[in-house]
Amino acid sequence: MKPKVSILIRTKNEAKDIAKTLDLMIEQSLQPDEIIVVDSGSTDGTIELVKQRPAVRLLTMLPEDFTFGRSLNLGFAATSADIVVALSAHAFPCDHDWLKHLVLPFADPNVAGVYGKQVPHPDAYPPVERDYCSFYSDQPRVQTNPNELSDRVFSNANAAIRRQCWEKRPFNEVLSGCEDVEWAWAILALGKKIIYAPEAAVYHSHNEPLRQVYKRTYRETLALQALYGYDTGLRDAWKSWHQSVLADWQFILKSGKDRQWLLRSPLYRLFWTYGYLSPSLPAALWKPLYKQWQRQWTRGTTPKGASS
Repeated sequence: MKPKVSILIRTKNEAKDIAKTLDLMIEQSLQPDEIIVVDSGSTDGTIELVKQRPAVRLLTMLPEDFTFGRSLNLGFAATSADIVVALSAHAFPCDHDWLKHLVLPFADPNVAGVYGKQVPHPDAYPPVERDYCSFYSDQPRVQTNPNELSDRVFSNANAAIRRQCWEKRPFNEVLSGCEDVEWAWAILALGKKIIYAPEAAVYHSHNEPLRQVYKRTYRETLALQALYGYDTGLRDAWKSWHQSVLADWQFILKSGKDRQWLLRSPLYRLFWTYGYLSPSLPAALWKPLYKQWQRQWTRGTTPKGASS
C-alpha cells in the first residue's frame, strides 16, 4: 500500500521563492498527500502567497519561539502521514521524480530517514559551489554506524523521515543548528538506517552577504560545541582558511569561473572561518600560550636522568 506523504516547508520571508517551490510540488510524478508550511514571522508577503493556495496547510509560530528543531516538531505533530518530507522553501527539485526517489528507500522498514543531493544554483558563488559539489557526491550511501561521524550526515533542507521514527525521537528544540545531524546520530543509535539518495536532487545554495556567512557558521559551531564539545584554535582556523582559499583558487581556475573571485575568496573565507572560530574566543587566544608555557614548565621540571 502506498504510504501517505506530507511535505513540510519552513518559511520566514520566503516570498521570492515560495510560490515556485509550491508549484514544483504539484508537478511531481509522485504527488504528495499533503503540504504543510510552518512560518515563523514572515513580513514580506510569504503568508499571503501561501494563503492563496487553499490546499496548503499554514501553521505559524512566533519568531522568538523559533528554533529549527521546534518548527520541525510543530509540523510533524500536525500530520499523520507515514513519511514527512522536510524541504527548504528555496530548494527546487531538479526533476519530476525527486519525491519518488526520496520516498522509494522506505520500502525497507528499517530505514528511518533519506536525504537527497543538493545541487548549487547556477549563479552560486564559486566558494559556495565548491563546498556543495565536494560535500554531495553522486554515489548512494547506506549509513548505519552512530559512532562514525560521516554516518551522522543528514540535511533537513532535502530529506524524508519515517514519522514513527520521529515519534520515538523528535528533533532537539534547543540546538541553534545541526538538529538534523543530532537526530541522525540518535536514530542510528536505535539501530535504524539512513540513506543518501543522490537521485532525489534539489537546487539549493545560498549567496549570502558576508555578515550572514559569519552568522551561519557561528550558529553551526555553537551547535557542534553542544554536541561534540567542538573547539577551534587559532592554528586550526588559520589552517582551515588557508586550505579553503587554495582549494577555491584551484576550483576557480580549473572551472573557468570569474577570476574576480581569486580576490574575493580570501575575504569570503575570512568571515566563514571567523564564524567557526568566534565561539571559541577568547580562550583560543590564550590556549596556545598556555600550552607552550605548560610544555616549557614540564621540560624544566623533568628530573635529571628521567626520560623526556
